[in-house]
Amino acid sequence: GFKPFIYSAALEKGYTAASIINDAPVVFDDPGLENVWRPENYSGKFYGPTRLRWALTKSRNLVSIRLLRAMGISHALEHARRFGFDPDELPHSLSRALGSGEVTPLQMARAYAALANGGYLIEPYFIQRMERNGEIFFEADPLIAGKCEDCRRAPRTLSEENRFIMYSMMQDVITRGTGIRARALGHSDLAGKTGTTNEQRDAWFTGYNQHIVTTVWTGFDNNSRLGKGEVGGRVALPAWIEFMKVALEDIPNDPPTMPSSMVTVRINKNSGLQVSGNSPDSMFEIFRPGNEPPLAEENIVLDPVEGDPGISESVVRPDDLF
Repeated sequence: GFKPFIYSAALEKGYTAASIINDAPVVFDDPGLENVWRPENYSGKFYGPTRLRWALTKSRNLVSIRLLRAMGISHALEHARRFGFDPDELPHSLSRALGSGEVTPLQMARAYAALANGGYLIEPYFIQRMERNGEIFFEADPLIAGKCEDCRRAPRTLSEENRFIMYSMMQDVITRGTGIRARALGHSDLAGKTGTTNEQRDAWFTGYNQHIVTTVWTGFDNNSRLGKGEVGGRVALPAWIEFMKVALEDIPNDPPTMPSSMVTVRINKNSGLQVSGNSPDSMFEIFRPGNEPPLAEENIVLDPVEGDPGISESVVRPDDLF
């Protein structure tokens, strides 16, 4: 479930939900590696130029790797600090796009809370209050997300626009992506992300709305494999759904409101470019003002990293990694 933080970092670099990245084979040939690394999508297939929204919805590994390489690993890890992660504790490699490194469920829940609560980094706590003989002798004084009086406010670490775009993209994970089983809960405000590490050793699902965040991790304490096909959407998500059936009983269906500063434009689903007409291949997408794609009729040349259908495979040398 770390991919959303990679995508959030990309938004800060000027990428959009409509940006195109080529989902194509890539080989990493580094003498420091025991073997040549040929990362793949879980399906084993390649899908060509892909919009970032759709890539996150379908959890496309190769898009995430190319995106991380294009914007820079250092930028992505520093951006992760906004979600409470320590960049020094995360691997400085492209495998971070696939979830390498160790993160606890508590760290993951705290990070997703910033996406749920409007962009504020809160401090987790476990004990709300302690009493003795009816007298309170301890009560937590947590940081509060958002506006409040006479309280300790949590720092805003993510803009409203970045947070809303990420929320919207992860709603698609549930409505039509790897988390589609969660639709059974009947809440249109839910967003989330599956996660599966290499060789199915860990399976994750973190989902949320504006009132609650829940993280489920499944795995063995000796790092054994869960088994073939035991991925986040199959193992962790069902447990998340069972918990949320109860947790959501008294929580309203409350989708976020788009910030007034943002704009909606019609784009072509394949190119990600803005179109003026209404066609079956078009859809509406949200953007920060001034960050909308150009009209498709204009003479646009795509950068190979951004999506060139002619690319079949690229070999990356050590100097290209950072």
